[in-house]
Amino acid sequence: MRGSVRRSWLIVPAHDNDRLAEAASSSADVVVLDLQDTVHDSRKHEARDNIRDAISDMRDAGSEVFVRVDIELIYADLVASVWRGLTGIVLPGVTNVEQVMDADSILTDLESQRGVVKPPPVGDVREADDPRGPEQALEIHLSLDTGRGNWDAQQLIKASNRVKSISLGRADLVMDLRGEPSGDLHQMEYLMQRLIVIANALNVEPVGAWWRATSRGLVAGYDDTLQAAIDGRMAGFRGGLCMRARQVKPLNTGYTPSADEVSHAEEVITREPTYSPMSGIASDLIAWSEECQNRNRSKSIVTAQRNQ
Repeated sequence: MRGSVRRSWLIVPAHDNDRLAEAASSSADVVVLDLQDTVHDSRKHEARDNIRDAISDMRDAGSEVFVRVDIELIYADLVASVWRGLTGIVLPGVTNVEQVMDADSILTDLESQRGVVKPPPVGDVREADDPRGPEQALEIHLSLDTGRGNWDAQQLIKASNRVKSISLGRADLVMDLRGEPSGDLHQMEYLMQRLIVIANALNVEPVGAWWRATSRGLVAGYDDTLQAAIDGRMAGFRGGLCMRARQVKPLNTGYTPSADEVSHAEEVITREPTYSPMSGIASDLIAWSEECQNRNRSKSIVTAQRNQ
């Protein structure tokens, strides 16, 4: 699947103005405005009130914008979230197809009421007379945070054409499936590999990183984040989630092929027949590298325009 370049997904509590300002200058490919577990119940209304302006701010900074909703409060969260500039929602803790279909139905109603469509890629301008089609529907990203959700991943993905990407919820899975004494989950490597296989089979993007058991995962330092991104890309992930703005750079770097990798791929293409598997892999790597560079340029242009 070839979609938008989304190497870094920065999750930001929607009520925290300092973190929102930090996210706007982070150069994240995607900013996920969180209405779920980083927002205390007492701050929910404040977080929802911030969403509309935050969407505009993050778009102006060159990021795509998703909102992570609370599945138990989905109607109120979606009413607060569906505005121009939104690309999609993150749906965590999904356990049955009815939840996905319910989210799809509410999104459809709100899109119609408010005239909202998925925005064009950052830096592009959509013409007023461009045709509207299913590809412009707001997306759903499924965060498969439970054993049940992972087991039924295929049915959950097929429940809505809006589902374009999926990920695992490492911390929630450890609590649901019980970790080892070290705190790690012995099934995690299997679950990540399974997620990648299912995503590729159903033509959706697998999002994640290959975190070491001793790392702090979504709040890890630079080196651990960079290594998790490199290993994740090699395994088949297309980008990773994080909770700290400092992790954006290593995720963007790790999910972008290095100059040496591109050079080696070019050598492979010159010596291998065009129909060989190695040539195909090399061509894909070069194409992905070019898409990453284009994404970086688009963000730079948008940022420069904002600062004029």
